[in-house]
Amino acid sequence: MAKCKLAINGAGGRMGRRLLALACADEDIELVQAIEYAASPLQGKMVKDVEPEAQSEVKVAPQLEKGADVVIDFSSPDGTRVIAKRAEELGIALVIGTTAKDFEWRADIKKSSAKVPMIHAQNFSLGVNLMFKVAGQIAKALGDDFDIEIVEGHHNQKVDAPSGTAMGIAGGICDAVGKDIEKDLIYGREGQVGKRKRGEVGVHALRMGSEIGLHTAYYASNFERLEFTHRASSRDVFAAGAIKASKWINGKAAGYYEMTDVLGL
Repeated sequence: MAKCKLAINGAGGRMGRRLLALACADEDIELVQAIEYAASPLQGKMVKDVEPEAQSEVKVAPQLEKGADVVIDFSSPDGTRVIAKRAEELGIALVIGTTAKDFEWRADIKKSSAKVPMIHAQNFSLGVNLMFKVAGQIAKALGDDFDIEIVEGHHNQKVDAPSGTAMGIAGGICDAVGKDIEKDLIYGREGQVGKRKRGEVGVHALRMGSEIGLHTAYYASNFERLEFTHRASSRDVFAAGAIKASKWINGKAAGYYEMTDVLGL
């Protein structure tokens, strides 16, 4: 079986460096491109100088080029928009881990799946994808007598809030109980907001220290409380999932796929 020729966009970031390391260690992957924004100080450097665990002499470049089967993107909303259009032009499959609460942006990115295969995941870990599904099942079973609040925590360098994972949990809950994720969520509370409305789903963000990823869904009635938590202990869980997704999507027909397809959930 031929190796999956992989490009990584956002190669110099926290996730990008772990992707470089795991890709170079995977015998089914051939790292062919490492991409960073044009003004990055990493331009022209070898991958092994960007991430010591990745023993590759591929040089960091400013743009996706022909030769890759799949590109993994962990960059920024603007960077993702650029890489999606470029992948369309070149016929390269997309595995996207960049997240944002902007529903219009997500819909715009999804358009590329009409021309190339795409996975745009809120999270690449098996545990979190199970949480997406089970959180909704719990909400449906408990009903409106239980208040639902989602709290996520990440390191103090994370630039977006709430996290894509928190939105994925909220999405699973909304789908299960017939709510509209674009209209029915409450993001934090401040001032004289009044009593909590029945059926409300709250979403809250913490930014602290070096936290990799902490997500808890709370379900509370007047008599009991259930807490459903996932905590990531290493970024490698996300990087490994993205690489697994890349190998899975290589050779697939154009279309929009879910991480649940990759994991068989």
